[in-house]
Amino acid sequence: MRTVFIVLMILLALAVAVVAVLNNEIVTVNYLFGQVELTLFAVIVGSTLAGVLIMVFFGIYRSIHNYVKSDSERNLKKELQDRIKSLESEKKKLEEEVEKLQKERENAAARARDELEAEKNKLENELNRQKKEREDAEAKEQAESEAEKEKLKEELRKLQKESSSLEAQDDTVSPPKKSFWDFFKR
Repeated sequence: MRTVFIVLMILLALAVAVVAVLNNEIVTVNYLFGQVELTLFAVIVGSTLAGVLIMVFFGIYRSIHNYVKSDSERNLKKELQDRIKSLESEKKKLEEEVEKLQKERENAAARARDELEAEKNKLENELNRQKKEREDAEAKEQAESEAEKEKLKEELRKLQKESSSLEAQDDTVSPPKKSFWDFFKR
């Protein structure tokens, strides 16, 4: 791109030089403080040099402006890079803190799970103990009721034996029963 620009500048300079050489007439140039008579060649070359000089000053101004702008951009870029580094370090610290909090949360959850498991086991043991006590009490009551039942059966047998032996004695000793008509017979 730069070489194309240089070639175009050389061609333009040659074109101006050819036009200036072809115009050798004398002309009057009026300016702010007076007037002057010059050849048309000098006016064309002078105008071209004035244009080139203006463009050179404009280019210098633009270069300085770009340098200042790029300097401020470099400073801004450096400041942004520093800010990025500080934000990355802050991000890293926050990620470490989040990781630490997650580990604490996991540990707390594990402790809570262990405590709940221990409480569950304790309650299951208590429930089993109470169930066993209830079963033992029921077995004891059943054994006592069985013993009471056997005792009552035994007493019933004794009473039945006694009553059968009393009936047998009553049959031998008992006076004859009198009927309603026997009363009138007397």
